[in-house]
Order: sequence, then C-alpha cells, then structure tokens
Amino acid sequence: MQVSAEIRWFWRAKCPDAIETWFRSGSTQPGGGSAREDEYLHEPTQLEFGLKRRGKKIGVEAKGLVAVLPQPSNAVPFLGLIEIWCKWQLLTVALSGLPTVPTRKLRWLRKFDTSGEEPSEIPLGEDETPVDGRALPGLGCNVELTRVELRGEQVWWTLGFEAFGELPSVERSLRNTLSIMATRQPPPLGTGELLNYPAWLSRHVPQQ
Repeated sequence: MQVSAEIRWFWRAKCPDAIETWFRSGSTQPGGGSAREDEYLHEPTQLEFGLKRRGKKIGVEAKGLVAVLPQPSNAVPFLGLIEIWCKWQLLTVALSGLPTVPTRKLRWLRKFDTSGEEPSEIPLGEDETPVDGRALPGLGCNVELTRVELRGEQVWWTLGFEAFGELPSVERSLRNTLSIMATRQPPPLGTGELLNYPAWLSRHVPQQ
C-alpha cells in the first residue's frame, strides 16, 4: 500500500508555453522524457477510484481517494483542494475484456526529498533515477509535466504534484514542495482544470 497527497491540472491539446518553459528552467533539469503506454479502466461515472495497467508492469494498479483535505493549497498559483489517495499493486488482476482507455505518455519529472526541514531537489536522468547514484527517498514529492495522448486522437497535458511516504507526512511534504515551486516564479495556470485522473477521464473521455 502506498499513500500520497496530490493536486493536478490538465490542459487540452497544448501545454501553455509559459508553463512548459518554467517547468524546464533552472539549474536542475527535470528527468524522464521517455514514452510509456498506460491503460485505464473506463467507468464514466467513477470519480474516486481507478484501475490502471502501467507500462509493462505485471497486473494492475488500483488507486482510491481517501479524503479531500479541508484546507486547500494557498501556494500561488497552485491553489486548490488537496486529495489523499491510496494505491495498491494487484499482480493477478487484468483489464482484458473490460472497457479501457489506452494512453501514450511522455513524462518529465522533478523529485524532491522532503525528509529535511525544506525539500531538496534530486537531479534525475532520463530513466527518472538519481544521476548521482543516491537511493530514492522514503519521504518525497514528485512534480511531473506529462503529455498524454488518448487513443491516438486527443492530446492533453497535465502538471501534477504527488507527495509520497507515510500518512502523517504526505500533506506536509506536498505543501512544502508547492511552496518551494511557488518561489520559482511560476506563471498563472490559466485555463488548467483542477482534476484527478478518474475525474478527468469521466469528464473528457466518452464511452466507446
């Protein structure tokens, strides 16, 4: 079981240039950039639970919403409700025969170690692992910018913050990382929709 605190925005067709430029700038460059294919179970009325086949991993990933925190993020411009999620890996479950949404993703990632007083960014390579060989942190936060191609037809972009660790720590990790990223002069999020993945699929992907 993995616990996370998250907040995420989506844009259709094209990421605003200012946001992409901002995300890629700075002394530490984001890692990643390789393509990955994920497949989501499609339940148009489901907003709080999802099943996903991640890349070439065996089985599926189950993810459920645990809580929406009463105090939203106040780190400008990353304003909005913070959600607590729980994730499980199900090795003997498959999505075969079920309605699914195939996606092709290109993800760029920043990773922060949040075990100290302030988050510290970890330099990552194309494989999203630390370039200096250090171990991945047990308490941290991922900040990702991802291009998502749906069924070879639609293109979306998403900017997401996902803090990981233990239940008592993930809210603090997320808020501290949002505060750090807010000091890097981010542009306004404009028309970005504040959604989680199940809500995004429900709102924007018709049943086929």
